[in-house]
Amino acid sequence: MNQKYTAIVRKSDSDYIAVCLELNLVAQGNDLPEVERNLRDAIESYLEEIALSPDVQVGPMPIEEFIEFLNDTEPETQTQSSEKYILKPLELHEVATYA
Repeated sequence: MNQKYTAIVRKSDSDYIAVCLELNLVAQGNDLPEVERNLRDAIESYLEEIALSPDVQVGPMPIEEFIEFLNDTEPETQTQSSEKYILKPLELHEVATYA
């Protein structure tokens, strides 16, 4: 049976940061393909390592750490010309599930 994992990718100032929510893993890369490869490699290495140590507890990313991740990778706030509204850009990317 193949396990699926959820990845969230955000753009920081200089690169892309990805987190795997179920395993609490983080990876970075210069672009989307690189960050995806790096996260896939991190997941594979982690799963190989915990297979050798069955006593290791695997847990999801705590909500506090996820909020910190979102805050650390938050896009710059932009003000509309009327300065009445504050706009925050949102990037959406299709994120592959890893099995």
